Amino acid sequence: MLDNLQETVSAWPFGVFFLLVGSCVGSFLNVCIHRLPAGKSLVWPPSHCVVCLAPIAWYDNIPVVSYFVLRGRCRQCGTRFSARYAVVEAASGLVFFGFWLAYFIFGVRPGAAHVGVYAVHMVLASALVASGVIDFERKEIYTSVTNVALAVALIGSFLWPQVQRVGAYDGQLPGWTGWERADAVLLGLLGAAVGGGLIFVTRLLGTWAFKKEAMGIGDIYLMAAIGGALGWEAAVLVFLAAPFLGLAYGLWHLARKHDSEVPYGPFLGLAAGAVMLVQDGVVAHFRPGIEVMWEIVYRIVCQTAGSG
Repeated sequence: MLDNLQETVSAWPFGVFFLLVGSCVGSFLNVCIHRLPAGKSLVWPPSHCVVCLAPIAWYDNIPVVSYFVLRGRCRQCGTRFSARYAVVEAASGLVFFGFWLAYFIFGVRPGAAHVGVYAVHMVLASALVASGVIDFERKEIYTSVTNVALAVALIGSFLWPQVQRVGAYDGQLPGWTGWERADAVLLGLLGAAVGGGLIFVTRLLGTWAFKKEAMGIGDIYLMAAIGGALGWEAAVLVFLAAPFLGLAYGLWHLARKHDSEVPYGPFLGLAAGAVMLVQDGVVAHFRPGIEVMWEIVYRIVCQTAGSG
């Protein structure tokens, strides 16, 4: 039955469906981006103009389309809306469509063409978009967003152990308890611990070295969500890749504004998106070297224990 479902989801009409769903999710992410920093409810009042407070009709709230139909202005008072609304909606739609294309059509990751894997990864991607935009604009990351992504990752791992299996080093669950659902959740918790722990240690060392807060607490929670959804191996790859993605922007920002404080959330999100696509290839490339290193470490530990 599940195999038939995967084949059904691979049909092109579903790609269009996910494109539209992603755009609608982007519309909700815009609400989160605007209201969370202001401490407002995400559900009430309904969408409205922030200047004249006029409610926005459903036909003026169609993702992407309405922005261009209204030329980026409120129908009632003419107040200009930020182009960010349309950009987030379009980007979210393209993310949902792009990962559907990568997983179900091109098969870039073995085992990723699975509805549970796709669902968990798209919740994570949505959290990364919202957190990245808020962090870029305000240098804040809200745990209410990252914790939802982590909770969905753990629940999804219980419902579909394939969520963790697809990101595991050898494609297999560890077999710690003998019950694959429990093993999948434990593996997700390990990923969250590794992801959050890497940033936590970096923050401690950076704060000690530079005598000021090196990274925000929110980055820890964001990496915990990434590790919980993608696995500890992916968390390590994201941790290693994100600084390179942020380097060019950091240098430009320093030269332009003479400010060394750069939001890290957007680059963690970009790195996570890249790892979601290329993790298997990267791990396969470095696997022989990794195994040799582990063998050397293992022998050193055994010799040390034997001589002691």
